[in-house]
Amino acid sequence: MVDFHGWVLPVQYEGILAEHLHCRSSACLFDTSHMGQIIINTDRPESIGRVTTQDAAALKVGRAKYGFLLNEEGGIIDDTVLMRLTESEFMLVVNAGTADGDFQWVSDHLSGEAELTNQSASGWSKIDLQGPLSAQILSGHTDCDLKEMRYFAVTRASVCGRPCILSRTGYTGELGYEIYTPDEAVLEIYGELLSDERVRPAGLGARDSLRLEMCYPLHGQDIHERVNPLEADLGFFLKGRSGYLGWSAISEIAETAPARKLVAFKTEGRRRPQSGDEILSSGQAVGRVTSAAFSPSLGVSIGMGYVPSELSKTGTNLAIAGARAEIPAVVATKPLYNQGTCRTKDI
Repeated sequence: MVDFHGWVLPVQYEGILAEHLHCRSSACLFDTSHMGQIIINTDRPESIGRVTTQDAAALKVGRAKYGFLLNEEGGIIDDTVLMRLTESEFMLVVNAGTADGDFQWVSDHLSGEAELTNQSASGWSKIDLQGPLSAQILSGHTDCDLKEMRYFAVTRASVCGRPCILSRTGYTGELGYEIYTPDEAVLEIYGELLSDERVRPAGLGARDSLRLEMCYPLHGQDIHERVNPLEADLGFFLKGRSGYLGWSAISEIAETAPARKLVAFKTEGRRRPQSGDEILSSGQAVGRVTSAAFSPSLGVSIGMGYVPSELSKTGTNLAIAGARAEIPAVVATKPLYNQGTCRTKDI
């Protein structure tokens, strides 16, 4: 158990390797109650779109979208998921370490235009059921027709007889569901789902290796306020958008292209680089590792880090300055693991 932004969370139960592989083949249950939940009620959804990079006005009821809160320089205050629950009700899901600041930031910029509730600070929790068997398992515990839920869909539903907000989202790359529910219901739901022999609990260690195989960025490591989405190779999520906070800075950066880029890499073996290790090219330091782990699915060590844009092409040979010796590495195509079931239509 470790302290994670003030939350006591498990690193592992039976072991990171076993939990990782079980999530890829069956289903795991993650406690993610540390994530922030901000409810936004407004008759002017376009106002939300001036604070977030997601276009709230264009977002359909029952849909969710990934995006960012940016500062005026285009730096990433937080990466978020915006969900539209009704015509006038939205939920913004934010990270634990930035939750209080995010709530204040959004409140300040939507003052007089929306009513905000810090739902996660008002007695709500969140658990995630993730894995290729998650729909089969959850279908017997909910009144929601999971076959009708596409990737990044959201709805209000009953889970284990308890009222919840249910979304087909997650951080593992596998088919999965995030269950938002009042505190008094979460233990009952968690216990009932875990009673299925196909489900095992998983901790932060497996969450990190699963998300890294998919090249999902971790706020505070891979992305932060000193990095913009173009550098982080996340510009796709800004396409077609303008007028949001930070847009002017992003437009200027896009004109000349970012000088550095977040790349994924594989090593030649199991020796694992560490976050903060220097990335080398021809013996010269060119960047630093932001995330690294052994990949149970691929059988090699993997990671991400920022390098000059001219070194970001797939196949570029690099090296990591490990504690004992240099570790050969090569820039790889994202995602590193491409067998994930998150987008499957076969439910």
